[in-house]
Amino acid sequence: MNSTWLDRMLFRWLPSFMRILMVVAAVPLILLVFAQVWLRYVFQLPLLWVEEVAITPAFWMYMTGAAYAAYDKSHIRIGVLDLAIKNARRLLTAKFIASAITLCLAALFLSWGFNFFVEDLQSGPQTATLRYPLVYARSSFFLSAGILGGLYFLVDTIDLARQLFWHKEPLKKGGE
Repeated sequence: MNSTWLDRMLFRWLPSFMRILMVVAAVPLILLVFAQVWLRYVFQLPLLWVEEVAITPAFWMYMTGAAYAAYDKSHIRIGVLDLAIKNARRLLTAKFIASAITLCLAALFLSWGFNFFVEDLQSGPQTATLRYPLVYARSSFFLSAGILGGLYFLVDTIDLARQLFWHKEPLKKGGE
């Protein structure tokens, strides 16, 4: 089956981008933490600026991980529904309602993240020691978790609506 550009973007390119971004963020974070531990406990020379710099890759790794969990559907969910509801139609309805509620919460997070991002751009908060702009780290709330995570919660809700109301097959991820 030929996949559309939207299918390729949602289920191949963006997930690949998120995986790469998580690795790119994890490497300097690991190196910074390792250097800090080594210097503090071996040489008794703590570097005050390491924590200030480490928040950027940490935030990007965490927020991109949250977005990837939304794509992968491995985020926290209530699995008891599958056990408690035996009727397939009722289970689908319950999953749709839960997904719609999650989408609303993701929209709130997106709004909050956008406001936070704009406020950081306007006020320019910086770290105490290095005067490092916090917008580099905190923009991940809006750009990664907000936009990418929200996008995959939207896709999940639309997919469940298609199944529930139009009796369509579930969307397949990445050419499954």
